[in-house]
Amino acid sequence: MSIETDNIVSNVEMYAQHSSILVKRLTSNLVSGFQSLLTIDAETRDKFFRTKGINYAKAGKHDRAVSMLESIFENNPEDSEVMLHLAMSYIKTGAKDEGLELLERAYSADKDDVKVATVLGLSYVQMEDFKKAVPLLKKAVKANPDKFHLRYRLGIALDNLGDHDKAIECFLEALELRPDDVKVLRSVGFSFEQKGDSETALAYFKRANELVDG
Repeated sequence: MSIETDNIVSNVEMYAQHSSILVKRLTSNLVSGFQSLLTIDAETRDKFFRTKGINYAKAGKHDRAVSMLESIFENNPEDSEVMLHLAMSYIKTGAKDEGLELLERAYSADKDDVKVATVLGLSYVQMEDFKKAVPLLKKAVKANPDKFHLRYRLGIALDNLGDHDKAIECFLEALELRPDDVKVLRSVGFSFEQKGDSETALAYFKRANELVDG
């Protein structure tokens, strides 16, 4: 389904959802005219497309999310949740600069928002801006200590900055959550190799290879 067709279908859904309201209006005020009864106010329309767009973003349908959330965000630029999902959808559809700009705006507006800090930190890792990623991912890990991917990505950022000891610490904490994760075992091995500890590195590489072969 094309984005244009999808928007048409969404409009039909929106009118269908409000059909009962229209019937009540029709019976209570016939003289107001049929055309005016079919006009849904802007606030109701924005709420509908806001929910629809966010759901599209969560479902990974980022092209459709962008088409719906752009106008919602334009009408309400202070809506942090719309900003977050629109930014994520921009990044997923290749508009990385636009997405990163929105995430940075959202974080500047509320530095206590862990969700925004998390997404921004992960985005920095993806874009290999590891120095900016580290403090954000530290905040995310502190708020979500059981999130494997946050500890692992923090380790990746630290390792790329040359802080191999702290990177190893993060990787080992990630392994406590997923003891047989091959990519983490190899990351630990590479970090030890960077430190010059080839013997320890070999042990982790061997364990990773055993899991792959077994």
